Amino acid sequence: MKAAGQFLPEWAPVNSVLLVWPYPHGDWQVNYPDIVECYWGILQALSSEVAVGLLVHPSLDCSALSEEMNRRAVNHLNITVRVTSYDDTWIRDYGPLSTTAGYISYTFNGWGGKYSALNDNAVPVRLGDYLDAPVTKYEFVCEGGGLETDGETLLLNANCIVDDNRNPGWDRASIEDYLRQTLGLHKFAWLDNICLTGDDTDGHIDTIARFAAPGRVVYSGPNAAHVDAAVLAELHRQLDQIAQVNGWQLLALPSPMYRSLIDGRFLPCTYANFLIVNNCVFAPIYGLSEDTQALEILGAAFPDRRIIPVRCEALLEQHGSLHCATMQIAHLI
Repeated sequence: MKAAGQFLPEWAPVNSVLLVWPYPHGDWQVNYPDIVECYWGILQALSSEVAVGLLVHPSLDCSALSEEMNRRAVNHLNITVRVTSYDDTWIRDYGPLSTTAGYISYTFNGWGGKYSALNDNAVPVRLGDYLDAPVTKYEFVCEGGGLETDGETLLLNANCIVDDNRNPGWDRASIEDYLRQTLGLHKFAWLDNICLTGDDTDGHIDTIARFAAPGRVVYSGPNAAHVDAAVLAELHRQLDQIAQVNGWQLLALPSPMYRSLIDGRFLPCTYANFLIVNNCVFAPIYGLSEDTQALEILGAAFPDRRIIPVRCEALLEQHGSLHCATMQIAHLI
């Protein structure tokens, strides 16, 4: 196995952000006009601050997309369009991960075989020329949204990693050993059995708890009126226990109840799914009363960065949000 670099925290210097455009006959067909409008908002916000690698499905009309960029005054000079096949738009879970030694990718099998993923799994290696570096591919199944680090500790939720639908026969000890070898991190903090209603990733850490800085964690806070009140209370209990051991500061974000605008089902609505890019934090908001409080808490968590709100309620319909839809590409030293 190739010697690993160290998995970089999200606040490491970023060259660009990958974004994958939705197409009409994919998983977004139930709310396609709304999700396209949402992606325009994401693209406009990102391209105003950082270079964007925009992946576009072969079924889409690139010239029409370019014309719409001009009409919307999107910063097209910061956007590189690349046509490639993919199954879904959640680039966080199958895109290349940045380490001090280069880019790596684990195998993506559609969150434990729930969805088709062959095209998604092939994307990272195809991006070698865009990245100006090869991507080292590993057979171990793991999604980027399931990994969170401050550069020293790997924060994980066991549900989505210690899983026979992803890595049959692997226990926690063998997984830790493999992640030490491939991510270069040697300290682990595990959550257990935390999963919000509607979250088909089995509880990705990026929906519930994130590092804002070394020793500072923001998370989806308790809400006694929430359908997942017991889960959120357990998340708080486990994080508080870990924080006391490690000397971490915890900041609780609001956890709003949110129902689908399509069929009324409960959706995992979280403010923890933000994206850190250099001196900015792109923060998902949903047109809810809790938005203001969430932005204030993120401002306190990131006092030296600008907080840029991005409307993301359309993303919730497929159980994700802003961080899930993006992947930062760190600057390699």
